[in-house]
Amino acid sequence: MFYFFISLFSLSAIIILHEVGHFLLARRSGVKIEEFGLGYPPRIFSFKKNDVVYSINAIPFGGFVRILEHNGPDSFSSKSLSKRSLILLAGVINNILIAFLLFTILFSVGMPTFALPKSYKQDVPSMITIREIEKDSPAFLAGLESGDVILGIEHLDYYNVETIENVQNMTKEFQGQEIQLIIKRGVENIKIGIIPRESPPEGKGYLGVILTDDGILKYSLFEAPWQAIRFMGFITQETFTGLGRVFVNLFKHGNIEELTGPVGIMAITTRGFQWGWKYGLYILGLISYAFAIFNLLPIPAVDGGRILFLMIEKIRRRPIAQRTEIIVNNICFSLLIVLLFIITIKDINFFILNR
Repeated sequence: MFYFFISLFSLSAIIILHEVGHFLLARRSGVKIEEFGLGYPPRIFSFKKNDVVYSINAIPFGGFVRILEHNGPDSFSSKSLSKRSLILLAGVINNILIAFLLFTILFSVGMPTFALPKSYKQDVPSMITIREIEKDSPAFLAGLESGDVILGIEHLDYYNVETIENVQNMTKEFQGQEIQLIIKRGVENIKIGIIPRESPPEGKGYLGVILTDDGILKYSLFEAPWQAIRFMGFITQETFTGLGRVFVNLFKHGNIEELTGPVGIMAITTRGFQWGWKYGLYILGLISYAFAIFNLLPIPAVDGGRILFLMIEKIRRRPIAQRTEIIVNNICFSLLIVLLFIITIKDINFFILNR
């Protein structure tokens, strides 16, 4: 539960800081702020300061900023195209800066390499580390612990372990037979006898563990920011490649398996913090950057969609009718809510009910 609340607070902070970006640029541009809220309605408590309502709301996740959209010299629509664009981009910029800061910190103190692309792992010694142990599994009964590093396997002969695939292949080969795992635990090496199970349950391994290919990639304080930028460039490329695949699967095949909603994101972030603070920060960096990219997509109801309307206004030399913009935004928002509802059901089945 402790890690769940850390994840809840951290993910909320990412969303709130996104909204803070909109809030600060809107105020600087002379746009009236009607409300800045922590969490989502219904409202629990509020106070007014400098003509802005600050509220605490019942759903304890994220936050929002509500600005005066139309009608008045201090409305959003009364400002120039450049000011409106900057206000919309401010949240995205904040999320990019958060990701940059987190990745810079991680590269300077030691970035865990198990989730990094292979190009970042070159010449970095890796360790096959046990991260999670299934209850009542052979690993659980043998006394293996989270954090144990598998150095090798003995069965008539000694087999060096260099990859996760090595462990998977050898435990499959020796299923039902006792083997000795050579384990590094803390500063000492120990042997633990274990019998890989035969015919493990679907989706489970022969030992009943989740393994990570760990290593540490560390740079100087001067190099770390450049590595963070390089890594974010790689993520951008991979994200758009992945988005193309997701849209094809979604609209052509109706497949949502690669999409993850709030429940799935919470589960993944919580697991990351359970593995260690570096893993948690790494996942938060990825989420913040993905959130920025998602908000830049030209989809009505997100920042990118509103920027698209501004671009159309620039080309047409006149704004899109307020009624038209509201209708399009409401339709797209409703479709996103329906999709989110379906994804949430899928995530609950997978992450909570394990189906």
